[in-house]
Amino acid sequence: MKCDSLSLKKYIDKSPKVFFIYGEEIVLQNYAKDLINDFFKKNGFDEKKIITKKDFPNINKILLENAGGSLFGSKLIIEIIHEGGKVPKEIIDIFDLSKSEDLIIIIRSAIKKVTQNAAWVKKIDRSAMIVECNKLKSFEEKIWLKNQLSFVSNNDIKKYVEIISDLFQGNLVAQQNEVNLLKLTYKENEQIKTNLVLDGGEFSPYDLEDKIIEFNTSGALRILKSIHRNDDHYAQLLVWIIGKVVNTSVIAMQNPDIRKGLENAGIWSSKIPSYKNFIKVNSMKKIIPLQKKVYELDLASKGLAGKTKDQFWQDLDNVVIELTAA
Repeated sequence: MKCDSLSLKKYIDKSPKVFFIYGEEIVLQNYAKDLINDFFKKNGFDEKKIITKKDFPNINKILLENAGGSLFGSKLIIEIIHEGGKVPKEIIDIFDLSKSEDLIIIIRSAIKKVTQNAAWVKKIDRSAMIVECNKLKSFEEKIWLKNQLSFVSNNDIKKYVEIISDLFQGNLVAQQNEVNLLKLTYKENEQIKTNLVLDGGEFSPYDLEDKIIEFNTSGALRILKSIHRNDDHYAQLLVWIIGKVVNTSVIAMQNPDIRKGLENAGIWSSKIPSYKNFIKVNSMKKIIPLQKKVYELDLASKGLAGKTKDQFWQDLDNVVIELTAA
């Protein structure tokens, strides 16, 4: 089966629980992955395992060992990260395995296009849901953006769609960044804002991004301490900034041209050298698990993770320390 990312919701429950996500639009890849995870989490798949390139020779063994769920009897989602290049035989062979009711398999591939009549594509088509994440047409972008702005009042949504799409036409990453910022700052009928810069007392929360990609652990922790003391209502924004560094790094690592990947992610040209150095020192193995930690921090910042405020700020410190450990 095939579908585009924006139609996935209609077909997600009709899939054989194996998904192959590819395409040039990384935001739509992330949207598809999150939609699949959220849908099956509600259906009891509450544990997740990530497989990267180093584990490819053992993929079949890993899948067979987990076919009955986790060691603790939980249903499992396995996410396989294919960083680009030819899809390896180890991944293609997955589609010959019998399917398990206790296992969801998500394959995220950095390849941009596929040849529909290729033998391996036909094989996947028979055994999985192929989710295409291609660039959107202008009118599709506005529909997508409007859906992302569901938290904005009916009075304001049209003007926000117009100004964000005009400023960042063709760049869903930048549009998504604006939406995420707006979620933290929006007030109905307030004068429109884009690229908002906040004053966090002694420091701006946005200073944190620079300190992290420069591996300045003490500087980053100093910012967290200052904002914790003076403006702890910026907790969600801090989590978003850390998530931006993590997700931008993953996007760039999946692109054969790191600079192009950073540009596509909406990174300012002045910051690209620092990001390139940050990515050079890090690896997918280190960065990918941090996506889950950022997700947990996001829940905690909203009071949804059962953590005390002190635990949240300590976990925030720990993630920053891990990110800045060169």
